[in-house]
Amino acid sequence: MVDLSVTIGGVRFKNPIVVGSATPTMNALGMKKGIEGGAGSVIAKSLFGDSGKLGRQFPRPRFKLFDYREYPGYPDKLPHSFTLRSLEECSSFDYETYMKDINKAKELVGDSGVIIASLSAATMDEWITMCRMVNETKADFVELNNSCPFAADMGVKMGAGAVDLTAQFIKACKEVLTKPFSVKITPQTNDPVSVAKQVEQAGAYAVNMSARLAGIMIDIETASPIAFGSQAGYGGPYLIGYGLKMVSQAAKELKIPIIAGLGVWDWQDIIRYTMVGATLVQSGVGIMLQGYNVSKKWQDQMTAWMEAKGYGSLDEIRGIALKNIVKTADVPRKPTNVGMAIDVAKCTRCGVCLKSCFYDAITLTKAGAIINTKKCDVCGMCAEVCPTYAPYMVKR
Repeated sequence: MVDLSVTIGGVRFKNPIVVGSATPTMNALGMKKGIEGGAGSVIAKSLFGDSGKLGRQFPRPRFKLFDYREYPGYPDKLPHSFTLRSLEECSSFDYETYMKDINKAKELVGDSGVIIASLSAATMDEWITMCRMVNETKADFVELNNSCPFAADMGVKMGAGAVDLTAQFIKACKEVLTKPFSVKITPQTNDPVSVAKQVEQAGAYAVNMSARLAGIMIDIETASPIAFGSQAGYGGPYLIGYGLKMVSQAAKELKIPIIAGLGVWDWQDIIRYTMVGATLVQSGVGIMLQGYNVSKKWQDQMTAWMEAKGYGSLDEIRGIALKNIVKTADVPRKPTNVGMAIDVAKCTRCGVCLKSCFYDAITLTKAGAIINTKKCDVCGMCAEVCPTYAPYMVKR
């Protein structure tokens, strides 16, 4: 029997799947649906301090997808690499309404899931005020969110614009909070791991390294950003490589649990994050576009895979990929015992490989494409672009 449960700060999560702080968790009803959909926990949409209350009013519309509907076979087949651009900074609630909604969510969910309140402030007074208020709620856990990618662009020193204040804020909150808490840090800094270490030293129970980046996209007809006219949050599965890198680096340095999730789209992504050291894995875009119930599907798929592999718990796979990640300097350079070949039975003579062979090593014949091994640099691009998987690597 596979055990997917994890524990942080004395709080037990029935599985590592977390519905991220986004539209699906904007109120108690949404959080209830998240738990009913199979997630072990939900992070409420963040409450901003009053200095950032402009974020409580959303643009309409506020979402834009790139390279999503254009995918061949959509909607029966969904892409695994696309971008969601959005401008939805925080919860629409004020302090009191937010706390009441957290209580309502816990009453609706009961012991079937973990409710995580999320707070984000720009001043020490705001942090302390909200921490004291959340202490009086039924929240199981608290997230201190210092990651908003564009708060600084709103004229508020918080999130990515207040990285230098992270440790100071956390130390003060630690003195006030009576609940276990994690800290969500921004990836928009030169050294996210260094910030994570400061968070650990400040007394956090866990660190959340799954924040979005900020960016823009330009419409060449209007010479304006699409949409909103400003920078906005960038998320989506294409970012998972960046997230895995950050978590793997942090896992080698930290002793506290890591919450991951940048770019999570399917169950395999949850396994990937666990293998580089994550304890909890959250998804925002994955839930938004596949629905609450996809969590149950992921849970079932993870369980089946682990049973097939003989794993009994997540502890057995957590961090097992770290030993296999080498430094760039240690990558084998210019091996002489490998080469490329083409399976002519699969080759359709389409010529796609010719466009991407910059060594002029491929010739198209009546029988199919052939490779001149003396010219070939074994870069592997032909194998990556071939629609029929005809090129392959061989050992000499």
